[in-house]
Amino acid sequence: MKINFNDEKPENIYKVGNVIRNGDDFYLIARDFNDKYYFICLNQNFVSPSYDTLEELADINKDEYDVLADVEINVL
Repeated sequence: MKINFNDEKPENIYKVGNVIRNGDDFYLIARDFNDKYYFICLNQNFVSPSYDTLEELADINKDEYDVLADVEINVL
């Protein structure tokens, strides 16, 4: 995984496919086939409970220290 740190804090960073950095943790925002949303912690192998909307996911999980990370994931 290649990580370029981007400390800019865009207004709407909670979108499917975005990787959020908070301290040393990286969270991928994902959606399943049933239109449920999840936070997947990439460095601790943790998946959050499901949320019905992105707004619900963001409201419950957002933190003032969240920033958008520019991440390139290569699967070999």
